[in-house]
Amino acid sequence: MLYRILNSERGMALAVVLGILVMLGLIGVAAISTSLTDMDISKSMTDRTKSFYAAEAGLELMLSRMTSNPTIVARDSILNLIGGDTLVGDGSFKIDMTNTYPVRTVVSVGHDQDGVGAMAVDVYHRRNPINPWDNAVFAGVGQTGHAIAGNVDIHGSVHILGDGEDFTDGNGNGKWDDSDEFTDLNGDGLWQPGEPLTTDHDGDGLWDLAEPYVDDNGNGDYDETLTATDLSFEASGTAAVRNNYDGMNATLFSRLPGLSTVTFNGEDVETLDAEMRVKHGQVNLSGTATVGQTDVSAGSPLLKETLDGMYVNDGYGGTAGATNVYSDNGTAQLYDLGDNIEFPSLNDSVAGFPDHRAYLAANALIIPGDLEIKPGVAYTSPWSPNGSISIGASGNMSVSGIVLVTGNVFISAGSGSNKNTPVVYDGRGTLVSGGDMHINTHVLSKDQFPTNDVMGFLSYHNLEIGTGSGASQLDLVGAFYAQQQIINMKQNSVAGALVSNYFSVKNVPSIFQVPALVDNLPPGIPGGNTVWIKVWRRLASTWREL
Repeated sequence: MLYRILNSERGMALAVVLGILVMLGLIGVAAISTSLTDMDISKSMTDRTKSFYAAEAGLELMLSRMTSNPTIVARDSILNLIGGDTLVGDGSFKIDMTNTYPVRTVVSVGHDQDGVGAMAVDVYHRRNPINPWDNAVFAGVGQTGHAIAGNVDIHGSVHILGDGEDFTDGNGNGKWDDSDEFTDLNGDGLWQPGEPLTTDHDGDGLWDLAEPYVDDNGNGDYDETLTATDLSFEASGTAAVRNNYDGMNATLFSRLPGLSTVTFNGEDVETLDAEMRVKHGQVNLSGTATVGQTDVSAGSPLLKETLDGMYVNDGYGGTAGATNVYSDNGTAQLYDLGDNIEFPSLNDSVAGFPDHRAYLAANALIIPGDLEIKPGVAYTSPWSPNGSISIGASGNMSVSGIVLVTGNVFISAGSGSNKNTPVVYDGRGTLVSGGDMHINTHVLSKDQFPTNDVMGFLSYHNLEIGTGSGASQLDLVGAFYAQQQIINMKQNSVAGALVSNYFSVKNVPSIFQVPALVDNLPPGIPGGNTVWIKVWRRLASTWREL
């Protein structure tokens, strides 16, 4: 009996052990299966991630090729810029294209072992107007290491060349040379053969004069091309470059056309299509100064805060530098226009005339001496088929054609009850100063600028805004040009465009671009010829995973 019980217990123990072993085996099999599944999932995720990297690389390469070949628009021709499957790392990508011209959807399908990923972006083809007046501020050769000195609040595009002044390279060394230096042994102030040269630029043993140059900015010195250590644009404090009319006062706003709208991040926003281009010299940003602004949703009206693009050759500096730039294309893009655009200098020949000054003189009403325009003081010019100007006692001014004043022009504040009376112009004309132009009171268009009323203010030398005693917080509407320098002081608000070789600004004046100006320029203004350049541009907020 006892034997049977013991034998039965041994059988039960064996069964339990076998059950446990079976369970452990099943757990082991499950663990192995789970591990293999996890490994498969991990591998799939890795392959998928790598495939998206390949697709993204293909999209970047395709956009780069399209940007470099803006005249190619046919689908097959664009695809031929890449070819078929292209290897990248351990994977590959293939490009396809849908939609019809001028909008194209570029699709990149990436492969990596068993992974497949796809990315897409929408691009559009447009003619980009290249004109100095299609900006809020356009700066030419610069001066003493700067193009814009001081802080300014700019609403619209900024274009800075910093090209320096043309010179005759007599000795062929590729740089401008000042006159050779010598020891004046006989003290007559002149070099005589035999007197030792302490500086001999071309090594010919003879004293040579300075190489001739075009003093385009009129400062009496040769100004070379701005370098990577020079400052083309320097801003600090509250200075900014913006892409909207935020902060514009009602006086200016009521005289300007409405802005165009685009869809950006799912919103229809008002925009100036603002870009910043700097061919030579650094962009320095310090403190809270910014180029562009952080994108903000909602608001009334809806505004585009970021700039459409940055194209800067010599990089960024200051305490903030590129971190304070908010641009749809980042900060790595270089200046993209080559030598297609130049400063519209009065020294350039035009329409068969040796320079622009000669052209203006032949096509203008000429007023000798100085001219002061002042509310409360009436003035009527002599009659001429080329142009006319008249100012009523109340400050209303009618202008047509080109009016050339051989001396200085003063647009001054009135006296007594006319102290704050603005000069209000109607018509289409250009007021030219053969000397300097001084604007020290409000100057406004009577009707909508520039489609109904437009006026150019052109100075052969300097154009000064708000530099007179008591002149502050002026409102100005027009196209402003100075061959040498525009000086803008105090917190003035200017709508239109400012074009000059060099700018000096103070107390953060506000400048607002008016995009319609480029198609409605006043007569005789330099730089009226627009160069159209075809470009491929990525549509904002369309980069996506498929």
